[in-house]
Amino acid sequence: MTLVFRLRIYLFLMLTVSLASAGLSIWYDREASRHVERIHVAHSLYEAYLSLSNHTFQLFKQYGDALLIGDLDQGESERALIEAVRADIARIRLNIGREIDLVGRGEIHELELLSTIDVKVRQLTNEYEILAKRTAPQDVPADWERLSRVLDDGNGRGFMAMINDALADEAAEVRAERADMRAQLEAHETIALLSGALALLTAFAALSMVQNTVKLRLGALLTGMREFADGNVKRRVGLPGTDELAELGRNFDVMAERISTKQRRLADQNNLLEAAVAERTARLERLLNEARRNETTRRQMLSDVSHELRTPLTIIQGEADIALRMRDAQPDDYREALTRARDAASHTARLVDDLLFIARSSEDRARLKLESFDLVWVLEDVVAHWREPITLRLSAQSAEVRADELRVRQVLAILLQNAASYGGGRTELSLDPCPEGWRIAVGDEGPGMTDEEKALAFERFFRGSNAAQRYGEGVGLGLPVALSIVEAHGGSMALSDRDGGGLVASLVLPRQPKLRAVS
Repeated sequence: MTLVFRLRIYLFLMLTVSLASAGLSIWYDREASRHVERIHVAHSLYEAYLSLSNHTFQLFKQYGDALLIGDLDQGESERALIEAVRADIARIRLNIGREIDLVGRGEIHELELLSTIDVKVRQLTNEYEILAKRTAPQDVPADWERLSRVLDDGNGRGFMAMINDALADEAAEVRAERADMRAQLEAHETIALLSGALALLTAFAALSMVQNTVKLRLGALLTGMREFADGNVKRRVGLPGTDELAELGRNFDVMAERISTKQRRLADQNNLLEAAVAERTARLERLLNEARRNETTRRQMLSDVSHELRTPLTIIQGEADIALRMRDAQPDDYREALTRARDAASHTARLVDDLLFIARSSEDRARLKLESFDLVWVLEDVVAHWREPITLRLSAQSAEVRADELRVRQVLAILLQNAASYGGGRTELSLDPCPEGWRIAVGDEGPGMTDEEKALAFERFFRGSNAAQRYGEGVGLGLPVALSIVEAHGGSMALSDRDGGGLVASLVLPRQPKLRAVS
């Protein structure tokens, strides 16, 4: 049941009680007025009958006196009394008409009784007038006896009895009207009390409904809204019921849930945005650090390349100068000088070739001569022709790959040379299958490298502490060249610590190179 509907019911009940009370008040007021008017009419009739009784008595007494002592005023007193009697009868008839208008035709018998009284008065008046006209002085005793009989018969038993009955009837009507009026007043008071009690009960129910339903529920709704406005987005009103306030509370809860969901989404998006900004910032910092490192590497590379190129060029220039200054030199002397110049030029060409391959590999323009061959045979051949003993461990009898065999041999030579030069101890070469292709690992028993050195080992011209302290011939291009060759084939390289000490350099070669690595 809705709140508006309940308010309408209470208002309708209060309006009904008010209208009913007003209607009853008006009805009782009219009834009281009618009772008062009827009592007034009854009193008027009672007075008129008393006046009629008094005037008829005076009239009959006047007729008697006229018979005994004579008509001294020639009938003037009798005529005045007769007019008074007729006026009383007219007044009685008028009041009876008013009474009939008030209570209906139930009072017709009073008109009949009045007509009988009127006829009786006329008859008695006629009898008196007849006696008064014919009675002579000598006949007074006989006429007096007849007059006494007429008075006794008409005024005593018949006429006065009708007058007394009319008076008693009007007195009874007055008592009845008063009793009815008192009963109606008591009923009016009772109904007024009941109406007042019903009105108070309805008003109390309406106030209770307003207090319990409207005020409390509205207070709960306002409290929830204030808490939600203060930042408690988890606050819900949860009003039960089916009225308007409950529906408003449910709509508020739905709105609050939507706002809370949007805020959570905004918070999640803000977190994602912050994470993205942090990631982008970190990436930019990494790129900046890499750019700085590349710049440092570039400068170092230029310095190292200049240094590395100056040495063979100096050798070539020196050998040429010596050969030119020799006057009595033998052909073998010239041959030896040219051989040293050629070796220096070859070293310079290899250095330039390695740098050029690294540059092309970084731009995905490395040139590879791809062909199918057995990787097992290549490993066995390298081990067989290596100048130092190598332990070979194979997990497969055949390992077909499509790659540049010369570049693969170059990578193996770089790793074995590093293991022999910087690792020391026993060198182990292994081949194992892996999901990406084939895994080749070269392990040594040397001092190994720190985590920082392993992270920088593939940078151009970087040399670890062990290599820098113990060996001065290297330029730091071995691992960068090896990484560029492996990545050009679509593979990967990594450095890890060997169980028991030492370093393991491993590479993964796919069975088929990626298309981008093919030129």
